Amino acid sequence: MSLLLLYKDELQGYYKSKIMIILWIGMPLITILMRLLQFLDTSPGAAELPFTLITILVVSQIGGTLSSVMLSTSIVNEKNKKVYDLFLIRPVKRYELILAKYFAVISCLIIAIIISLIMGIIIDFFMNDLPSATEIWRVNIENLIVSLASMSISCCLGILFGIAINSVVAAAILSLYVGNQLSSVILIVVIFINETYKIFISSTIGIVLTIIIMAINLLQFSKKQF
Repeated sequence: MSLLLLYKDELQGYYKSKIMIILWIGMPLITILMRLLQFLDTSPGAAELPFTLITILVVSQIGGTLSSVMLSTSIVNEKNKKVYDLFLIRPVKRYELILAKYFAVISCLIIAIIISLIMGIIIDFFMNDLPSATEIWRVNIENLIVSLASMSISCCLGILFGIAINSVVAAAILSLYVGNQLSSVILIVVIFINETYKIFISSTIGIVLTIIIMAINLLQFSKKQF
């Protein structure tokens, strides 16, 4: 069974889950609500916070946290139900099981991000606050990169806790709090670092931490006794 087949199977399971429905519908609705609240807010500091930054904060925090919890709890449930015993007697490499889960969730998150950004563009269009086409592409690509960097870290941590812990509740709590805090490093970079280096630094942090944590995940899972 190849990685592609495992990926398709995991993807089918995730996009039918309630959490992904929440991400695909709930996050765009929250984005719209945040934009309307910003538009109605007449306080002096309201206009200083770009709506694109609000989109990053909302999508990254909610999407990353929910996905991390979903990954950790699903892995724990599968371990407790001896699901991996069936895979291990077949010609399936252990790392393929983990990578399939990671790529399936990331694919679903990309869809959620794109939907949220499109809704933001539509709102800006009706509010006559739409920038040039070049600016739209630049800002949205930046948002996509930053959001994915943050959520990738959250997903990797969710997998880590799922592999290491046998309690569903403990895995969910650690994913919710620890994963959320560590992935916030990317968002801190977005807020405080100079615009010129924002994408480079945030993407570098995301890639490096993803590789490190995922390497730990694969090593830990390869030595796991089922």
